[in-house]
Amino acid sequence: MHRSISEVSTDSPSVNLKKLCRHFSHKIEVSFDDECGDIKFPFGRGLLEATDGQLRITAEADDMEALAKTEQVLADHLVRFGSKETLVVQWHRQA
Repeated sequence: MHRSISEVSTDSPSVNLKKLCRHFSHKIEVSFDDECGDIKFPFGRGLLEATDGQLRITAEADDMEALAKTEQVLADHLVRFGSKETLVVQWHRQA
């Protein structure tokens, strides 16, 4: 399993988490509450955790190509939905 993590500074971590999860829940399996989210793509998985001033996103996939796709989909959608603030998603690959 390949994994990468991004810790995104935000004034609204829970709001951004819920927006992202609600969007994907119309098409794929998603579970979430105010503090945690689990998005299961056909090609990978996104785990989200809202903390004080931060949204921690973990992308997981079976291979590097799928991991890159998971990272891109999560980051692109988060930045688009969080348009009221400048969100920066910087991935850190885990060994």
